[in-house]
Amino acid sequence: MREMVVLGVRVSVPGNEVVVVLGEPGGTRVLPIVIGPREGAAIASAQAGLVPPRPLTHDLLVSVLEHLGVGVKEVRVTQVVHGIFHAELVLSGGQVIDARPSDAIAIALRAHCPVLCDETLLTLAGVPMEEAGLDQADEEAVQAPAAPAPEVMEEFRTFLEGVEPDDFAIKPQEGNAAGSPDEPEDR
Repeated sequence: MREMVVLGVRVSVPGNEVVVVLGEPGGTRVLPIVIGPREGAAIASAQAGLVPPRPLTHDLLVSVLEHLGVGVKEVRVTQVVHGIFHAELVLSGGQVIDARPSDAIAIALRAHCPVLCDETLLTLAGVPMEEAGLDQADEEAVQAPAAPAPEVMEEFRTFLEGVEPDDFAIKPQEGNAAGSPDEPEDR
């Protein structure tokens, strides 16, 4: 397993799909995973350090685990089957729980635990950084991960204040393979 850096959430062009991008620290590859827009918002808000006035689903799960005396030790992105990525939460007691990568990453950011990727998966689905269309800041983050600058945080907070739920609505033709736009599969 290789520890990864969560570079952030992007909207891919031309498909207009929401993608979470994991980077290989000091390496040359990134792992893009298509996720749902709500999950993308959950990851982006955790990266920005935003704390909602009331707990959202991922916040609630981390809080429940903490109250039960269980922590999330690490998150592992383990495989891709028929184009669908799979992940697991590894709890402090050694329990392993199947999860979608988007949910696992959102939880990892809130639990402040590492995100790991299986080496074979990274070889299979990883994309060379120069082909991934990353900007200079993304490439620098992979080389030396750092906290976002205060002005970036403020810009993101301002963006989130103006976001409406309809901004993340899935158009009917964008549903997942299972046909349920409410629970998109990570691909």
